[in-house]
Amino acid sequence: MKRLVYLIGSLLVPWCLGLVACHGPTVRPQESEQSLTANPPSAIPSLPTESPPATALQQLTGTWDWLLRGTTQQGDLRIEQEEWHLQQSGSKLSGNYLRQVTTLSMDQKPYRCNGQLGYLLSSRFRVLGEMVGDRVRLTETSADHEQSPCSDEKPPLKSYEGILQGDRLTLRWPGGEQQLIYRARSSPVTSLLPLEGGGRDVVSEADRKLTGVWEWQLQSTALTDGDGDLHSEVEEWHLVDMDGKLAGYFDRIVLRSRARGVFPCSGTPQVRTVTRYSLRGRRTGDQFFLNEVDYRSEPSPCENGGRRLDSYRGTVLPMGQLLLQWSGGSQILRRRRE
Repeated sequence: MKRLVYLIGSLLVPWCLGLVACHGPTVRPQESEQSLTANPPSAIPSLPTESPPATALQQLTGTWDWLLRGTTQQGDLRIEQEEWHLQQSGSKLSGNYLRQVTTLSMDQKPYRCNGQLGYLLSSRFRVLGEMVGDRVRLTETSADHEQSPCSDEKPPLKSYEGILQGDRLTLRWPGGEQQLIYRARSSPVTSLLPLEGGGRDVVSEADRKLTGVWEWQLQSTALTDGDGDLHSEVEEWHLVDMDGKLAGYFDRIVLRSRARGVFPCSGTPQVRTVTRYSLRGRRTGDQFFLNEVDYRSEPSPCENGGRRLDSYRGTVLPMGQLLLQWSGGSQILRRRRE
């Protein structure tokens, strides 16, 4: 089943709205909590069956996203995310973007700088520029950096040359390149939290209570027979935390859309699969374990029933995030805001 988590860019042009990963080998649930009863609705949720086509944008006004997953030299997980807010008036551009970099310890050893298993660096950059045709020029004019005990780095301001192609804005600067994705109104992407002046590396007691709804999403483009198939995944986790005993379920929706041609299994240009996994587990402090105990799938002509149950090791992170690790990878869930 699964994915990597939070974001990735690769030569296959995948753009991740979540960490992405491949499914690992079967892991049998090791814990049975018969006393816990999660009562999810009997029906798997009905989500839109059609994915809107890429928008041929004429101007840049709106919100744009960029996400990247990588590792540090020490082998720790590093997640970079940017949320751009641009305004266009004629050919003139203005706006800002919020950049957040999350670093997570993969060996479960706390960082000396804050005594936690992870830390977050946040900055906001203001930009000005112009757009002529599909060509874009942007210059960072100033920046604000949230204080952190783990880094006092203040990167130099950059200038960008870019090109708009459909709903994607490719930006280049000396030594780098990135591709921003336009956030449509129907997008499930959650906005980044604004700068708050530091102090967000600490896990609060409220963070440790896992009761609530948690979300993860991924969107990518994969090359198939020379064409680009749009592949999107959404997960919605419903957890109940009863003094450390965990129960719940999550719904996983995968939508694949083909720009040209059809999928042989359905004879249509779009395939949608929905699966609900039931969960049991335990939490001790900031650490927890979850086991998938069963699943059921929505009928689909492309459904082969090839599911495998996973077990997860989890860590509660600051700012309403959960790091999940399993044999095949890792991902980060974000608590749904009310």
